[in-house]
Amino acid sequence: MASLEEAFSTEYQEIIDPELAYDLYWAGIITDKSAFECPGDKCDAKVTCINLDQEKQDMHQSPHFRGYNHSDSCDATFGQDRIPGEESPQTPAQSKFVKSDVISDIFHLKRPKNQFAKKDPKDIDPTKVKKKSRRRGRNVTGDELYGGSKYYSVRSLVSKFIRYKKNDSLTEYKVNITGKDISYKSLFKGVYQQPLKALPDDNLIYWGVAFIDYLDKQKCYKISFVQTLEHNGDNLRPSLFISETMIADYPVKNLVVKRLDKLSKEKDKRAFIFIYSKPYLAGGKYINFQLDSLDYLEIRYLDLFEELVKKA
Repeated sequence: MASLEEAFSTEYQEIIDPELAYDLYWAGIITDKSAFECPGDKCDAKVTCINLDQEKQDMHQSPHFRGYNHSDSCDATFGQDRIPGEESPQTPAQSKFVKSDVISDIFHLKRPKNQFAKKDPKDIDPTKVKKKSRRRGRNVTGDELYGGSKYYSVRSLVSKFIRYKKNDSLTEYKVNITGKDISYKSLFKGVYQQPLKALPDDNLIYWGVAFIDYLDKQKCYKISFVQTLEHNGDNLRPSLFISETMIADYPVKNLVVKRLDKLSKEKDKRAFIFIYSKPYLAGGKYINFQLDSLDYLEIRYLDLFEELVKKA
């Protein structure tokens, strides 16, 4: 078996990456983790999205594609010595690019309006759709280039951040946001006693441990970071709020609700929070994050923090 960077979804009728497949599953658009095929034009090998249905994620449980019995003429996997029609578990499929060939990922601040629309397979010719691969041409040595994934949620970027942090490669990979490249190292910023006025003007992905509470009167969730930011000599814990209305309007609400509800009811209400935003002073004595979309928020369980701090 070999890992693939993308696969053709027979339910969604497009070539997608594991992160979008995960979003579509929790939005109810994709229902079968085995309903995928190899993206290669000359191969219809069956593909499974591992951990697609797992609500809890860590570095060992991120969704990924596994293909089975590729054809001899398959051009979707590289870098593996395999018996025709079989794959070696010791040699996962890889694209042939070197680090200098890596294309920046793209973080779209808004999803396409019809991204979560269910599609009728009768109206689409799969053989034509499968040609829309993520391959981006060739480098000077003639190798095909893969990379530059298009992401629509912080959730997807967090998975990359975790992987690169573990491999000490945060400075080597970049994300393009509104036309500007930024390294994963620069994009992610821990909340840890920084002066509010010293923080950048642009939105970043702030992260840290936080408490999650449900406020009955306000009908919203309050997330308060454990660590503080400093303003005029005061150390203030930044917070953000998630209304029931915002949750109701979110396509991937099943995933968000499950995590918020579970964590807010536990004795230890702490979680690991990532938010794409910028902290601001509210009412002269509070520091808040404005949450413009639930795509800008990711909630992970606390055991992820224990893994990350080992590399801090």
